[in-house]
Amino acid sequence: MYLKHDLTVQQEVKKSRFICLLARVKTQDDLKALIAKAKKEFPQATHYCSAMKSGSLTHSSDDGEPAGTAGRPMLDVLINHEADQIGAVVVRYFGGTLLGKGGLVRAYSSSVALALQEASWFEPRILGFYQLEADYAISGKVEAFLRSREVESLNVDYGQNALFTFLSADDLNDDLASRFSGQVQAVLLKQCTLEN
Repeated sequence: MYLKHDLTVQQEVKKSRFICLLARVKTQDDLKALIAKAKKEFPQATHYCSAMKSGSLTHSSDDGEPAGTAGRPMLDVLINHEADQIGAVVVRYFGGTLLGKGGLVRAYSSSVALALQEASWFEPRILGFYQLEADYAISGKVEAFLRSREVESLNVDYGQNALFTFLSADDLNDDLASRFSGQVQAVLLKQCTLEN
């Protein structure tokens, strides 16, 4: 599951302001860009702690807070969430009251949890890009079959035979084989990920 839109949420804990910027990130360079954005938007902050998770890549930084009180707790929240390619920067404006290690862990992790809760999400769809060649004698039936299966981006080119190209979430070859007695077969050219 991926983040639909970047967002910023904030909370106050014992007069300290914690502002979480959440964005979709794929690399550490993307996370660095998010940190730079946070520093530009909130230039007088005390700390810019960060965490990211993208596939097997993870990273976290306490940015001067006591070791293990900010970045790692933020990362733990991201890891426990079903999202991928996600980065968080929590900006802290110190309010004058020391929170202690436990208080910092709670403040940073709850800031990320709050942002995740308010975020909008989407599931990418993985589709196969297929090509299928059919004799003209059965091309109308093949086209009707494909339309009934609601394949996407169906295109037909007419040359020596009818050449169908389409996107489908399902491998249709078993159904094609039984319906057309093995006369046609869809060839998977590549897989595509749609993010809408």
